[in-house]
Amino acid sequence: MTDPEISELAYHEAGHAVVAAWLGAEVVLVTLEPEDDDGPLRDGDTTIRWHHRGLSTSELMIRELMAVLAGPVFEMTYAGIDRRLDRHPPWDADWRLAQGLAAGLANSPAGAAKVIETTLGRIRELADQEPFWQTVAEVADLLEAHESLSGDEVHACLTRWLGSRGHDAVGKGGVF
Repeated sequence: MTDPEISELAYHEAGHAVVAAWLGAEVVLVTLEPEDDDGPLRDGDTTIRWHHRGLSTSELMIRELMAVLAGPVFEMTYAGIDRRLDRHPPWDADWRLAQGLAAGLANSPAGAAKVIETTLGRIRELADQEPFWQTVAEVADLLEAHESLSGDEVHACLTRWLGSRGHDAVGKGGVF
């Protein structure tokens, strides 16, 4: 990979990790060097554990969808490009997961597409907020320097830039 590709990947994985942590998930590991396992071929990986903590199934699915789509959105924002998620092979696994989550939240394919578009818009709003962008940028910089980060390191960045603001800002009932 070239240096610009590594930077884009770092922002991609940082986007997944920061949004997931902000939404209350446990980030276990973020890495630019994933293990060669039986999962999909990938250049980076973010391991996340979701805890229900009184959330309904749909509330949890919305949070998962936001974390899944955050990777491509923050990568695009960093690179200054806009592309369709379903037409960029490196994002195939994210796209398939997003489609499955959106289908579980909607009653039709058109409804699922609307859920994805609404969620993408919400993540773009987050990316436009300076403290949120700085959190993702710091995690991306640390990933480039160290190749892997623990969830504690991601959480420390989140706390440094966003303080105690977190997933409660999304509100009970989701982002829609």
